[in-house]
Amino acid sequence: MDKPTRNRLKDLLLGLPFWDQERSRRAFVDDLFFDHPIKDAFKAEGDPALVAGELVRLCAGYDQPTEDGSTPLCALLAEIRERGLAGGSRAETVADLSRTLCGETRKPGWPHDPYPGLLALDHWQAPIFFGRAVETRELLRWLKAEQGQRLLLVTGVSGSGKSSVVRAGVWAALSAGKVPELPGTADWLITAMFPAELRQDDGSADPFLALTNSLRQHPQLGWLYPGEEAKRLKADPAAFADLLGRILAALPAGAEWLLVLDQLEELFTPACAALREPFLDCLLAALDLPRFRIIATVRSDFLGQCVSHPGLVAEMNNGAQYGLPAPGPLAMARMVAGPVEALDLANRVEVDPNLVQRMVDDAVSEPGGLALLAFALKDLYDQCRDAGRMDLAAYESPAFGGLKGVIQRRADRALARAGDDARDALPRVFTRLLTVQPDGIATRRREYRRVWTDDAPAERLIDALMQQDTRLLVAAGQGKDATLEVAHEALLREWPTLVTWIEDCREALRLRDRVVEETRTWVAQARPSIHLWKHELLAPARRLLAEAGLLDDLVQDADTADFLRPEADWLLAELLCSTTGDARRETIGMRLSEISDPRRGVGVIDGVPDILWCEIPAGKVEIQGHGRFEVAPFRIAAYPVTYAQYLAFLEAEDGYGSPRWWDGLQREDEPGRQLRPYASYPVDNVSWFDATAFCRWLSARLGAEVRLPGEWEWQWASQSARGGFVYPWGADWADGVANTFEAGIGRATAVGMYPQGRSAQRVYDLAGNVSEWCRNQYDDPTKVEPDKEASRVLRGGSWSLSRDLARADYRRGFLPYLRVDRYGFRVLCGSPIR
Repeated sequence: MDKPTRNRLKDLLLGLPFWDQERSRRAFVDDLFFDHPIKDAFKAEGDPALVAGELVRLCAGYDQPTEDGSTPLCALLAEIRERGLAGGSRAETVADLSRTLCGETRKPGWPHDPYPGLLALDHWQAPIFFGRAVETRELLRWLKAEQGQRLLLVTGVSGSGKSSVVRAGVWAALSAGKVPELPGTADWLITAMFPAELRQDDGSADPFLALTNSLRQHPQLGWLYPGEEAKRLKADPAAFADLLGRILAALPAGAEWLLVLDQLEELFTPACAALREPFLDCLLAALDLPRFRIIATVRSDFLGQCVSHPGLVAEMNNGAQYGLPAPGPLAMARMVAGPVEALDLANRVEVDPNLVQRMVDDAVSEPGGLALLAFALKDLYDQCRDAGRMDLAAYESPAFGGLKGVIQRRADRALARAGDDARDALPRVFTRLLTVQPDGIATRRREYRRVWTDDAPAERLIDALMQQDTRLLVAAGQGKDATLEVAHEALLREWPTLVTWIEDCREALRLRDRVVEETRTWVAQARPSIHLWKHELLAPARRLLAEAGLLDDLVQDADTADFLRPEADWLLAELLCSTTGDARRETIGMRLSEISDPRRGVGVIDGVPDILWCEIPAGKVEIQGHGRFEVAPFRIAAYPVTYAQYLAFLEAEDGYGSPRWWDGLQREDEPGRQLRPYASYPVDNVSWFDATAFCRWLSARLGAEVRLPGEWEWQWASQSARGGFVYPWGADWADGVANTFEAGIGRATAVGMYPQGRSAQRVYDLAGNVSEWCRNQYDDPTKVEPDKEASRVLRGGSWSLSRDLARADYRRGFLPYLRVDRYGFRVLCGSPIR
């Protein structure tokens, strides 16, 4: 090397921005010549010019290649160029010296776009991967350290470029065989997977299938059936050794299998919950097998979940974690200028140095700036390629909007293109494409494209966001198995329309994911009722999900619909089971009263009892000692009047205290005291006078004649309007269908707790529970007018009476002014209700 060339190299080093700092000079040389004699021979202290001259002398004096196989001089020039340490005219100096010393005669060709936008770079895109030489080199060193790191977790914040470093840096270097201390890497099998990329119909993901499916990337493994291999691994983790043996047998001798486990954080989302632990256990056990390695990328905000797994935290504590920082200004500058300066592009463009500095300054000051920079470069190149120059004026123009405006501009353009109803479809699309972590951070998830097949507005929005000039959503696969995902999580942070919606629905989205995960656990454990949410948690959860538009989507899945089924629905379903015991029926009734019984006919609506009327046809009955009675058609309440309904009468301004309802009746100053003051229980401790006054009040409220039934009407209803019936269900007694003395409860239950004992017309509690006042006198059934001394008829038995006294034809008499804790009533309507 002649003296002028030596001096140019020396001046180049002196011009490096850190060269006057001894510690920085040492770090630069140590990193570049990590395993080379120059590292130990170089002395960083002293005058910067003398140190620069000494480094040039050392590089020129050693023939031993560096770790990438190049000469020390070429490695030095490549490092300066790759780090973006020489800009402007100095970049031409580097290029000229490289041509002189390293034989570089022309730029390599690149027929594709130089900027990929939000998409991570893959291994085949290594020619456009710039600014990360140091990190790539460090990761390769980790792989070859001592016995070689078998697991390497590359961690970093969202948008720090983890996937690109692993794929376009490490993977590309290994595949090209550019790691001298790891000979034969060009023959390695390197496959990549995402844990949640393959979804099941229920929305869950199968990481085992994603793992085995990644092997299809290799042409020599055409014999492998991913589905069958995944089943074996799930059934027996030891099957991995057999799988690895068969794979390695198909590779050249000494070759290894390197698995790139991209976005490991997907394992900690609800989609992978069911298989998370067995999958991690399987992979960690496989690390003991020879010729198998894993490089995984994981967002740093998921490290808490990583350390919750014993095996994973043990590996991390044993040196498996590599923290990837966000790129600094020099690295970002190289990312901007490198692809167009170092490659021979189909559309050749120049880059304005002022543009490079401005874009880097903007990106460094923004959270997630690397993602925004990548997106802006793609847009700016597309806009400027025909002009042949990317300049600052185009970047600052109102049409472009700088770094911050690029995602918003593209997204808003896609939204407008999708049509007027696209904004309403946005929640239906993104509820399935993102999840919210416990710390409130939104992260992307995958979903099958087919879930929106019947949603035309959603389909139009998806298509608009996937178009070439937008590329905010990307798809993988074809046909019904194609999956859709957000191109980068920067979209979730930088599109104001989406950010506002996420903020409004953040709690609901977190709740959605919790429901999905707990549903899978519940189903896996054979659906134990003890794990179902109680009303106090479930009711507000359903309300929140409904308000966010998430509930309808969730209940499309049968298991999730069952999990979210209101507690009252489960309780009412349990009543239909003949094996449900009497004590349990009492408990269900009390619980229904506590959580607001949803049944028609037991509650109150706007202060008026909600009566469920049952149609009873005409007929004839025999009343003991009084002959046959003709029965005209009528409607009768499905249940005895409940305490909640009677309480509405007591609390109404025009209710119990109003003299209007008591003409000819006897009113006590205070109403009777309810024995069991539960809303859904039949009212008790009411006299015949109390019941009649209630009927008059309800008649006024409903605009129809509401009264107590005549005993012939009550008996006909209790016989299911059939001549041969003795009980509502038939001619013979049936155990377990009524709350009589035989039930052993010893008190009233909520109304309707024995649906098997209802009549053919669906009238409940006509046998047992409480005895019911009838309209007429006991001694003369034809007399129905008020009489303070004449006994009135009671029908139906009660919880304190035996089954024989619950017969439809059994009648008793009692004085109308007396109140007893086992006496209640139901109402009849003889005219249409307005």
